[in-house]
Amino acid sequence: MNAVIYARYSSDKQSEDSIEAQVRACREYAAKHDLNVLCVYADEAISGKTANRAQYQKMLRDCDKGLFDIILIHKYDRIARNLGEHVNLEMKLKEKGVALIATAQDFGNSKESKIMRALMWSLSEYYLDNLSSETKKGHKETALKGLHNGGYAPFGYDVVNQTYIINELEAGYVKRIFDVALKREGFTALIEEMEKAGIRGKRGKPIRYPQIYEMLRNEKYAGTYVYSQEEETNRSDRRNKPNAIRIENALPTIISKAQFAEVQRIMNERKQTGKKANYLCSGLVFCECGAKMHGMTSKRKGHEYRYYTCSKHCGAPVVRMDEVDNAAYRYLYTLLSEENQNRIADALRQYQAGEGSRMDEFKQALAKRIEEKQKQYKALLTNLSSGVLPAEIVSDIAAQMQSIKEEIALLEATEPPKDFTVDQIRAWLEALKNTPDDKAVRLLVSRIDIKQKTIFNMESTLKTVLSEIGCGSWI
Repeated sequence: MNAVIYARYSSDKQSEDSIEAQVRACREYAAKHDLNVLCVYADEAISGKTANRAQYQKMLRDCDKGLFDIILIHKYDRIARNLGEHVNLEMKLKEKGVALIATAQDFGNSKESKIMRALMWSLSEYYLDNLSSETKKGHKETALKGLHNGGYAPFGYDVVNQTYIINELEAGYVKRIFDVALKREGFTALIEEMEKAGIRGKRGKPIRYPQIYEMLRNEKYAGTYVYSQEEETNRSDRRNKPNAIRIENALPTIISKAQFAEVQRIMNERKQTGKKANYLCSGLVFCECGAKMHGMTSKRKGHEYRYYTCSKHCGAPVVRMDEVDNAAYRYLYTLLSEENQNRIADALRQYQAGEGSRMDEFKQALAKRIEEKQKQYKALLTNLSSGVLPAEIVSDIAAQMQSIKEEIALLEATEPPKDFTVDQIRAWLEALKNTPDDKAVRLLVSRIDIKQKTIFNMESTLKTVLSEIGCGSWI
C-alpha cells in the first residue's frame, strides 16, 4: 500500500520530536509493515493549533486526488492540537478511504483504541489550553481593576494610562446613535453625515450598520465594565457574555442605564425568539438514502412525540427518537465495559512513558512564546523612541508595554502541565458509562445509520433496525 508521511514542529529548536526524528520513526514503521512511502510533507516552526499550514493543506489536496492510502505521523499532536481539526480530518479521510496512523501511538483498530485516540486528541488541546490559561491571569487582574485590557477602545472613549476617558466628539455621535434607535428611525442619514464629516471608527474605517449594532449592544456606554476571556460558541452568549467580569459604574457614562435598557428592549423585540432544539443524537443520525435525519417534535391529544425524519424526504418512515437514544446508550455501555477500560488503562500507561519528550516540547513552546512577547516589547519601545508623539499615543504604547511585561513574567513562572492519571481517566470513563449525556455521545459516536427493513405480515408492520454506530470525537 502507498503511504505518505506528515511531520511538524512548532519551535525553531530541534529536539527528539524534530522533523528528522519524526520522519525516521515513520519510515521504520513503514518498513516493518511493508508500506511504500511516496513522499514527506513537513511544516516547520508552525503551530498545530491552526490548519493553515502549507504542507498540511497540500497533503489534503493530494488526498482528494487519491494519490495514497495511508498517512503516517509520529504522534497525533503532530497533525493537530485542535479537537475540531482532528474530527474534521478523520471524517474527510474516512470518505476518501485513507487511514491515519500515529506510529508512536498505534493502539490498533479495536473499539477501545478509538476511545484512546479521542483521548489523545483531547490531551493535545488540553496541553495548549493549559499554557494559554496561564497568560490570561494578568489580564484578569487588570479587568478586576476596571482598567483597559488591550485592543482598541470602544468608539466614544480614549484610553490614558489604561483608564477610559470620554472622547467628546465621538461620544456626541454615540448619543445620537442611541437617540435614533430610541425613536425607531433609520440610520442612513446619520451614517451619511458621519461619512461627510470624516468620522471613522477606532480602526480607521467608516462607521456602517454592523459597527452601529455593536455600539448599541455595548454595556460600556452605560458605565458597566465587561471583560470576558472565554470564547462563547453560542451567538447569544457572545453578546451577553454570561461568565464575564462585570463591574458597575466603572467607566464614565455616555448613555444612561435607563436609555441603554430601553434600546436593548427595542432590539430584542426584533430578534427571532425560536431556539433550535438540541437532541441527544442530533446531527449524528443518517437515513438509508445517505441524507441526514432531522429531529422533530409534534403534539397530539396532549402527548408530545419526538422522532427523526429524512431531510431529503426520500419516503423512508420516521424513527422514534427514544429508539435511537436507547441504541446509543447501549452502544456506550458496551464500549465502556470493564474489559475495554482495562485495555485503555494499559494504552495510557504506554503513552505516559513518553512524558520526557513532551516536557521538552513544552519548554521549547514556552521559550518561543516568551521570545515573541519580547520582540513585541522591543518593537513598541522602538516606536516610543522614534520621535515626538502625542501624549495619548505615548500613554497607549506604555500601557501595551506594561501588559506585555506582565505576560512575560507569567510565562516565565509557568509550570508544565501534568498528564491525566490512569485513575482519573478510569473515573471519567465510568462517569460516561453510568450517566451518558449528549457530550459523551459526541465524544464516542460519530454516526448512526438507520436501516429500514419491512416485514410483511397481517398487519403490514414496519420494523426499524439501527446499525453501524461508529466512533468519533466530540468537538
